[in-house]
Amino acid sequence: MRAGLVIAAASMLSIGAAAADMLPLKQGIYVPAGRACRGASNAEMVNYWGGKSSIGVAQASCDIKKMVRKGATYTITDVCKDNQSGDVIEGGPRVLTIASPTQFRMDGATYRYCGLKPQW
Repeated sequence: MRAGLVIAAASMLSIGAAAADMLPLKQGIYVPAGRACRGASNAEMVNYWGGKSSIGVAQASCDIKKMVRKGATYTITDVCKDNQSGDVIEGGPRVLTIASPTQFRMDGATYRYCGLKPQW
């Protein structure tokens, strides 16, 4: 009985650890700062869905493969899967500087939070 409880407790701990967000960002859609959320194109939007997910785009889902943090700067190598073909795309390293849970800088642009759904 005791061995069963230990196994169950260990299983719950590993589930809890896997569920933790790797980036301190609010989950949802982001657009370049200065761009209205309503009407932003798929090409402008990026997303973050928590857990091991990386910064994704409309055409691909990405997971963090490796991450190094120095203060507010995160260097990420990710693995992305094309949503239509299922082909794997390895990306990175990509550098994010996170200013707050709703704003970050990446690839020379600052992004801001727009909510959980695109606003057409």
